[in-house]
Amino acid sequence: MFRKLILTAVIATGTLAGLNATATTADAGVLGLFDRHTVRFEVKVLRHGHWECVATYRDREEAQCAARGFERQGHAVRVEVQRGHW
Repeated sequence: MFRKLILTAVIATGTLAGLNATATTADAGVLGLFDRHTVRFEVKVLRHGHWECVATYRDREEAQCAARGFERQGHAVRVEVQRGHW
């Protein structure tokens, strides 16, 4: 009987600790998801001695593809990450 009482207490403690850890993990996942949607990739071209933003993309691959197009035309190009401006 004493063994069952201790076993029940251990299981209850483990369950409560697991629920607390799950809530913290879920909150962190929501913040990560939100942050991912606020990231934009700007394609900038060097014109007249300063960098001018010519396009903005949500996906890094699309931004790099556009940058390669400008490079083929002979422009100096860079891709910058902008976070949380929207």
